Amino acid sequence: MLRKIAVSAALAIALALTGCGSDSDSGNKDKVPDLSAAALYSTAKSAMASSDFSKAKDYLEALDTRYPFGEYTDQVQLDLIYVYYKTRSTDLAAAAVERYQRINPTSIYSDYVAYMKGLVAMQKRGNLFQEFMHLDRSQKDPTSYYDAIKTFSEFIKTYPNSPYVHDARQRIIYMKDQLAEREYMIAKYYFDRGAYLSSARHCQSILYSYRDTQYIDEAMDLMAKDYDKLGLKLPADNTRKVIAASSSGK
Repeated sequence: MLRKIAVSAALAIALALTGCGSDSDSGNKDKVPDLSAAALYSTAKSAMASSDFSKAKDYLEALDTRYPFGEYTDQVQLDLIYVYYKTRSTDLAAAAVERYQRINPTSIYSDYVAYMKGLVAMQKRGNLFQEFMHLDRSQKDPTSYYDAIKTFSEFIKTYPNSPYVHDARQRIIYMKDQLAEREYMIAKYYFDRGAYLSSARHCQSILYSYRDTQYIDEAMDLMAKDYDKLGLKLPADNTRKVIAASSSGK
């Protein structure tokens, strides 16, 4: 009962905050004064520097609309990608990335935009309410992480010397670990309910796709137990031999 009340209260707070944010955004847009391109951009940069990304978003959008062609055009498009990402306007960020790549295919900032594309894809898996409630990301639909891993992998291949490559690799490691955890939790769910074949298949998925994650040992141990329950002595013994060999090699 208390949990239901807490969740309801959290939902009410989240909805209230969302409503306030929408009103504020609308008000900010109305309050963007009729300034020169230089003044608008200066205000946007100051807002970004102070982490007021909502204000920066309003001024950059105003600049992009009022002065679509000018000396700030390219930088404004780049800044909008970042600001949309920071304000968790994920769909807008994705559209801004696509727009920039279409209009500026040979830009010197192409690696940065490709890297931001990966961050945006990765961001689609989480949201502020989920983080507020400390919900487990491993239980969410993995599609966005698949897309993000693919995007980051293509980025690393295309721009191997980019300063963003190291961070991209670390994010791939993190996402694979999250996906491996998801597979393991599903495998354990099936094991606890006597669906040992399904459990073994999810353990095998970890072996095939996420063998460099921390869940490899747990997956192999659970898979051996699945084989025991299925009466498959030889596969169970072979799995335990691999576990033993792996442990002695560490």
